[in-house]
Amino acid sequence: MARGKKHKLSESYVGGNVVNEHGSKNAKTQQPAKLEAKDIYYEEDGLQRVYPYYHRFATHAKGRWVGRTIFDVFSKEFRDRTKEYYEASIEKGIIELNAQKVTKDTVVRNGDMVTHFIHRHEPPVTTEPLRVVRETEDGLLVVDKPGSIPVHPTGRYNYNTVTNILQIKHGYAALYPINRLDRLTSGLLLVGLNPTVAHKVERQLVEHKVQKEYVCKVKGEFPDGKIKCSQPIRVIAHKLALNCVDPKEGKPSETEFEKLFSEDGYSVVYCRPKTGRTHQIRVHLQFLGFPIANDPLYNNVEVWGDDMGKSGALPQTTSDPKEEEEKPEPEPEQAIERPRKMVGKCDSSQKNDAWRVLVKRMENWKDRQDMMEHINDCVGEKGPGKCDKCSTPMLPDPKPSELSIWLHAWRYSGSDWTYETPLPEWAAKAADHIDRVKYCPEKA
Repeated sequence: MARGKKHKLSESYVGGNVVNEHGSKNAKTQQPAKLEAKDIYYEEDGLQRVYPYYHRFATHAKGRWVGRTIFDVFSKEFRDRTKEYYEASIEKGIIELNAQKVTKDTVVRNGDMVTHFIHRHEPPVTTEPLRVVRETEDGLLVVDKPGSIPVHPTGRYNYNTVTNILQIKHGYAALYPINRLDRLTSGLLLVGLNPTVAHKVERQLVEHKVQKEYVCKVKGEFPDGKIKCSQPIRVIAHKLALNCVDPKEGKPSETEFEKLFSEDGYSVVYCRPKTGRTHQIRVHLQFLGFPIANDPLYNNVEVWGDDMGKSGALPQTTSDPKEEEEKPEPEPEQAIERPRKMVGKCDSSQKNDAWRVLVKRMENWKDRQDMMEHINDCVGEKGPGKCDKCSTPMLPDPKPSELSIWLHAWRYSGSDWTYETPLPEWAAKAADHIDRVKYCPEKA
């Protein structure tokens, strides 16, 4: 767990304005110089980190805020921080109305611009560099993305993202990401350097004119031969990034798999998705009974139960004994045994029950992870580990095994182009087998 360091990014840069240690600003007379990579990133304990910094969040007052004090709005509408934090932030001037310092009792009025300069702590990512595979004359950038780095700013990630790293460390200007890769997935990423080439390749993807080839590592002996999974997929909970097979309401999805080799209880598998649903390869492998071996979401018994989602099996209990004890006994007409297979969840009430249990198990698991992080942080050798500026708990560093999963986007091919990346270390032996299964236009 790395500590926040005193640095120009964390000490003076606030949303494009210079801010002193007391939080006062003078945007008209003090403009910061353009920040360089050394001002933003540093490496420590084998991870790429970002110096903590202030980030400007601004929004016009919502209707329900009008007539309330600024302190009441923040303490009741934004409960991720304590009342003491908001009280101190108003006093320091990092919460303001219409670019003016306020007091706790200042009343929010219709049309007010509410601004919060929040002190952000980004999660660290791998130190493995982004590798540029190719840059074409018409403006297509092909990148080999390491696991752990999101493609674009999202959630707690801003500077530690592909787009910002390419701009800050590699000097690229406008970027237009074309294909999606999950944060934990490594491999080939297509980025447009102009909207024309980005739109062109995006259309090829939409029209299924681009062949996508991945490799993954699953637990167990994957069957021989070509295996096709055509189970529809739907998003169950957007905020939890939870997806599942749903034959009734899922979107059409298709992936072909073929084992490359097996060793020490694992199989390295070639994957060729024909559609592009979120988490498609991960969900289809789980349905087949071979989830990616180190997938924290789809190979998680605490979330999916003993059947681990194989053939669409869903857990029937929330995995929390207290919650099960508190449930009222069902009425006689409701006490009907529900099938465990998702294919049996065709009527809406049963389907909702199934999703509700699954989502609750996911929430319970995430709560337990957060609690363990808090406990480990508080009992660690470095003490309680809170930021001296915003009292944000300093979360423990991710373990190397938590930075990526064994899923790699290996090769993409269009009508007149093909780009590929080196195979990752865990799939290095696949080089001896992949020629027999890889996509060949003349054989298509």
